[in-house]
Amino acid sequence: MKLLNKIVVITGASRGLGHEMANVLAQEGAIVWATSRSAPHPNEMASSEPGSVTYVNLDVTDEQSVLSLFAHVHRLYGRLDVLVNNAGVGVFKPVEHTSLAEWENVFRTNVTGLFLCSREGYKLMKGHGGRIINIASVSGYIPITENGVYGASKFAVQGFSQICNEEWKNDNVRVSTIFPGAVHTNMTEDRHFFDPSAMLVPKDVADTVLDIASRPLHVRIDEVKILPPKGVL
Repeated sequence: MKLLNKIVVITGASRGLGHEMANVLAQEGAIVWATSRSAPHPNEMASSEPGSVTYVNLDVTDEQSVLSLFAHVHRLYGRLDVLVNNAGVGVFKPVEHTSLAEWENVFRTNVTGLFLCSREGYKLMKGHGGRIINIASVSGYIPITENGVYGASKFAVQGFSQICNEEWKNDNVRVSTIFPGAVHTNMTEDRHFFDPSAMLVPKDVADTVLDIASRPLHVRIDEVKILPPKGVL
């Protein structure tokens, strides 16, 4: 089993990509904490067994919630091996029609939340090493119309990931960014111009996360781009 006894935290894991990641990594023996805003509070959590998925409350936009979650991981296990920053929201419209509230909400989750979790995750990894895997988007390196705020947030994820990789490399903490093309999830179901048959499925991304998470730490994987057959969409 590739991840036997590894301690894993996945944000935004109640459905879609995060839910699939949690199951795939647990099948390889990981102890997975799958977080969402609707799950039980960490105070109610007990130590879990290898191969299990435990659903636990986390609001990545709330610093106290983030601090509480990682404090409980430290109390129960004393370390963290893999953090997957998957939580994200999207607003898809022209820039001129994007409100300040929409802009700030997307950045609060996609960038500030990722920063908070990465910072606290690193603190649990720096003594022994670990991997932080950030889920970005194809719109984080290719400008796509009607992706103004979402694309800008994912460009920010790319830059932040690169900086962390440099700051933390001597502590054997590796930061990888995955850039998926269109994936058939709840985020794309209402967008009529997406053809599900021409899109990736969540397991495609989950398998990529597993591949990175299971590599030895002397292997540094900065970026992975995973696209559907026709490219971006």
